[in-house]
Formats: sequence, C-alpha cells, structure tokens
Amino acid sequence: MQFRFVHQCLRGFTGVLGFGMALLLSACWGGGDSAVVAPATPSYSINVTVSGLATGASVTLQNNGTDAATRSANGSFSFATPVAANGSYAVTVSGQPSGQTCTVSNGTGSGVSANVANVQITCSATTYNIGGTVSGLAAGASLAMQNNGADALTHTADGSFSFATPVAAGGSYAVTVSSQPAGQTCTVTQGTGSGVSANVLTVQLVCSATTYTIGGTVSGLAASTSLTVQNSAADPTTLSTNGSFSFATHVATGGSYAVTVGTQPAGQVCTVSNGTGSGLVANVVNVQITCSAASYTIGGTVTGLASGASLTLQNNAADPTTRSVDGSFSFATPVVANGSYAVTVSTQPLGQTCTVSNGTGSGLAAPVGNVAVACVNRARYAYVANSSGNTVSQYGIGTGGGLTALSPALVTTGSFPYSVTVDPTGRYAYVANVNSNTVSQYSVGSGGALTPLSPASVGAGSVPAAVTVDPTGRYAYVANNSGNTVSQYSIGSGGALTPLSPASVATGSGPISVSVDPTGRFAYVANLNSNTVSQYSIGTGGALTALSPAAVATGTTPISVSVDPTGRFAYVANINGNTVSQYSIGSGGALTALSPASVATGSSPISVTIDPTGRYAYVANNGDDTVSQYSIGTGGVLTPLSPASVATRSAPAAVTVDPKGQYVYAGNNGDNTVSQYSIGTGGVLTLLSPASVAAGNGPQSVTTTFGP
Repeated sequence: MQFRFVHQCLRGFTGVLGFGMALLLSACWGGGDSAVVAPATPSYSINVTVSGLATGASVTLQNNGTDAATRSANGSFSFATPVAANGSYAVTVSGQPSGQTCTVSNGTGSGVSANVANVQITCSATTYNIGGTVSGLAAGASLAMQNNGADALTHTADGSFSFATPVAAGGSYAVTVSSQPAGQTCTVTQGTGSGVSANVLTVQLVCSATTYTIGGTVSGLAASTSLTVQNSAADPTTLSTNGSFSFATHVATGGSYAVTVGTQPAGQVCTVSNGTGSGLVANVVNVQITCSAASYTIGGTVTGLASGASLTLQNNAADPTTRSVDGSFSFATPVVANGSYAVTVSTQPLGQTCTVSNGTGSGLAAPVGNVAVACVNRARYAYVANSSGNTVSQYGIGTGGGLTALSPALVTTGSFPYSVTVDPTGRYAYVANVNSNTVSQYSVGSGGALTPLSPASVGAGSVPAAVTVDPTGRYAYVANNSGNTVSQYSIGSGGALTPLSPASVATGSGPISVSVDPTGRFAYVANLNSNTVSQYSIGTGGALTALSPAAVATGTTPISVSVDPTGRFAYVANINGNTVSQYSIGSGGALTALSPASVATGSSPISVTIDPTGRYAYVANNGDDTVSQYSIGTGGVLTPLSPASVATRSAPAAVTVDPKGQYVYAGNNGDNTVSQYSIGTGGVLTLLSPASVAAGNGPQSVTTTFGP
C-alpha cells in the first residue's frame, strides 16, 4: 500500500303572526307523513398557508384523508370541504414536490368551534431527521407512534428510533403515540418543536405499567361554550363546564406532561397555568385553565440574532412563533386577564444561544411588551491530533473562519494520537492513541481549552486508530486497527468513558475509521485490509450488533467512512483505488451501492467529509496535495464541482467542515500546517488569508465543534 501515512326552515319567519304563522309552520313541518327538517349544522373552514415552495413545483395536501388540494404556489387557501362544528381535522401531505420536502405544522385539531387559520405548510430542499429513544418497553411488546399525525412507526424494543420522513428546514414536529403497548402506557417527552434547524434526536418515549392522571380545574368558561385541551400534542379533551377535568390517557411513571389549549371557546381566550412537568411519581391535579373575554398580548424584542438564523419561542409551552430577524415580536394567542405567561426558547438558532429575560409573570392586568430575548454566538473551536508530536493543537475559529491558537496551543495526548473527536454538546473531547492503546479524555473549557479528565485515559483494543461519539452523546466507539475490533463505551455525566458489556465487537480486517449515522441507530467501520465496511445496529445501552450482511464491499483499501447529515447516504474513501465508494442507507441500516458505485478522486484519498447541509462532499488526497470537491445529488451521487479540486499544503491527511458549514480545514501531515478555506456559492472552496496556520508535529486528524 503506497501512501504517505494512514488514516358547513325557519329563517325568514320572523314577524309572521297568527294564521300566517300556523300556515307557514304547516308548510314547513308538514302534517301527517311529512319529514322533519332540522336546522343546518354550522361548519368551519380549514385554512392553510404554504411557504417555501419552489417555482414550478407543486404539493398535494389532504384533510382527514380526503378532500385533496394541489398547490403550485406559495400563499393561503381553504380546503373545499368545511368541517362540522365540534368536528376534527388532520392535514397531511399526500404528494411531495420534486426535490423538496413539505412539512405540516398545526395540522391536527378537534372540537372545532371556529374557522381554523393557523395550519402551515413549510417546504424546503433541506431536511432534518426526527428521532429519539424508547425506554421501559416490555419484552415482546410494541408501540406505534406518529409525527405530525402521519409517518407511522412501530417500535418493538428499547433503543433509538427515527421517523422515515424528515422535516423541512423551518418546519415543526409533533410526536404522538398512536397505539399503546399491551399492559403499558408510553408517554412522549420533548416531542414537539418548530423552526427546526438541525436533526432532532432528543424525543423520549417512556413506557411503564404504572401510570398517573393529569388534570386540574377550569374557571371562567362562559355558558354554552366549550374549549379543547391536549396533553403533549395528543389526547384531545373537550370541556364545556367549569370545574375539574382529567385526561383519559394517563402518563407513565417518570414521564412528562404539557397541557395546551387546542381550540379556544368562541368569544373567549383560555390560558393554562401549571401545565408542564416531568419525572412523574404522582397524579397531577393542579393544572389551571382560566378563561375570560378580556385578554392581553404577550410580546417583546429579539436582539443579536445572526443573519440567516432563526429561533422559535413558545408561551406557556405552546403558541410557537419563529423569528428570523431582530426586532419586536408578539404571540398570536393572548393571555387572559389575571392569567400567567412563561416565555421560553423551544428551538435555538444554529450556532447561537438565546436567553429570555422578563419572560414570566402572573395576575395579568395589561399587555406585556418587555420580554427580552438576547442571542449570542456560540464560540467555535478546532482541534488537530498531531501523531508525531503526541499532542492536540487547539484553535478558536474567528468570524471570518481563520484559526487562532488558544493558550496553551497544545495539550498532551498518549503515544501517536491518530484521531480526535468532540461530543455533540461540545463539552468533552476524545483522542485515540495508536501506540499506547488508549483513548485520552478531556473536558472542554468555556474558552475551548482541553483539560484531562480523571483518569486522563482509558484502555482500548490493539492499535486504536479512530474514535467517534454517537449523536446523543451517550456512547463512544473506537476502531482498533490491529485487534480487528470496535471498543464500545458509555459516556458518564462527567464525560468519562466506561466499557460496555461486551467491551468490544468484531470487525473486518484492519478497521481504521468508524462513523455513526445522525439518527444514532447505525454504525459503520471501514476495514483497511479486507476492502469492506462493517455495518451494525446500535441497540439498547449502546451495544453494537452486526447487521445482515455484516459487511459490504468497498474499493481498494478503504480508509475513511462518513455518513451524510440526512442519514440517507454513506461515502468511503479508498486510498489505493483513488475513488470514493457511495451507498444508500436502507431503513434497516444496510448499505447498498449507488450507480455508479464509486467516483474518481485525486491521488490517495485519505479522508472524506460532508458539509452540515448535506449538499457538498470534500476529500483530502494525500498523494497529490489536493482536496476534491463534489455536489451531492438528490439520489446521493457525487458530481465533481468546477474546479474538481483545490490545492492544499503538503500531504493532507484529514479534511473537515466547521459546524455552521461555512469553512473547511485540511490537516497537512507533510509540513505540519492546517489549510483553511471558505465555502462559496455552489460549494467551491476558496483559500482564506492566511491560507494556512501552523499545527503540531504530524497533523493527522481535524475536528471542529461549537463550544459548550
């Protein structure tokens, strides 16, 4: 192997009296066998707003599984068939536009008592996965869940899950249980969100045979009116009198609840207080729903929001509003007089942290306009494992993408550090040390500097060449090149690694790169010597189980494997084949070669990476000092950009993209530098100024992260 190193009859009768009235009544109601005609039942329209639909594209929608409507332009429309009073609606996408995904927000409701005007359809070419974990599900049991009233998914064991249909950028999600397991109740926690700007892996379904009721009291509701309330975006309950209430569906032990108003009563506004909680160990009876004709708006100001970014706010765990520019905001649903409010950030903008001030209050007697939402940028850092120097270089990433060495510039590792990674929270870093058969473990300080944990390292298998952390931040995996194994660890609350049982699983020959898909359900290992990629499912507790087949073929000498951020495609750099193998990922995780099965690279491709949007791929070519650059088509196939490559310094060993998808960095093993580039329109790289910065001795692996 040659390369420089590895890696809706009485109207009108008013005023008619006496004989005339009797005659008219006879005509209306008839006599003898005439049929009785009842007054018409009121009905209400379902109004929808479409946004983000590309020119020339069309999307087909349905309400309650019928009444199809095809839209070919953005804007508002109403379904042809209205909904009867107290009826329900469920808007779904039955036909997606070519090249885009459209997501429904606020698409379901019941107890309808007014026209519905808040259904939104968000379309985008950029999508994100929605998933999470199931825990407490009994052996042999199964539960069925849905997202946004569709996309049914059945789960039969504890562990990770991901819905098949992703959510459009800026869209929303609402995960609900559509069928409970026999003898158990599963409760959804963190199951709703809007303004989605990243993969969501935090939805939790907690199952238990022990459950608790959720209820409280209603006050101020006017006579002959009704409202509908929900718990965790499900279990709609219509209330028509004041007094106590309780949801039909109980909540599992340890679960959570979030009570919201689904349909307001005519002429009134109802506000929920004490409507959220988690970690249940007793019945909940203190939810308060206060109704009044008098109400006040809740709003304030957003400052510091980055250009192109967006955040989503909620009031009382409901009524989401998404902001994409600084300035004033106001929630659509007001709060009743003497009610309370609690403003929170439900979706943070990518790369920023927004905090709320003046966000809570009670006993309302006037509108609120002083809620302050301040956003600040999260710092970005880069780390480089220097194989020959037994160090990690650490840098801050500036506003223009340039790297600046932190103080200290270097931290010590074990012997011959070959791979460095940071967990998704940005709080912990790990380094695989080839010669000392260890993994160094660090905390990441507020300024980005690494500090060794105690202990400073943990044992691995023979010749640990790569380390990665799953997207939930709970597990770590290490490819042991000489041991033909993957070591598997849990990550403790303080970041320290603890071996799972078993401590390792078998791979092919010469495992040298390991990657976990963005849903956290599957792992892939490139085997240098056997020209294969081993493929695994990630089970309960993080343990790997080989799929069937256990491995798929690659090109010659696979050295780097990467999964795109949508979790639909995988790519492998083949260092001696001068190619990148390209695969689709099936619903069960197995890889299938695309057509063509591979694309050409430069000489000795040693590292492949995908940008966070899933639109571009970059490959470091160790043999000709270049980075190949590609666009990723809708089917996953790579197409060279123009130019097909850009120059690096000497012997690039690794390439990575910053977490916002703005910059690319290549570690050059030949001259101890890191080349730095901006990503232009269309994905083409342009060198920054300066074009490179110094690293330690033998830069072998580069990773970037948002700070903690």
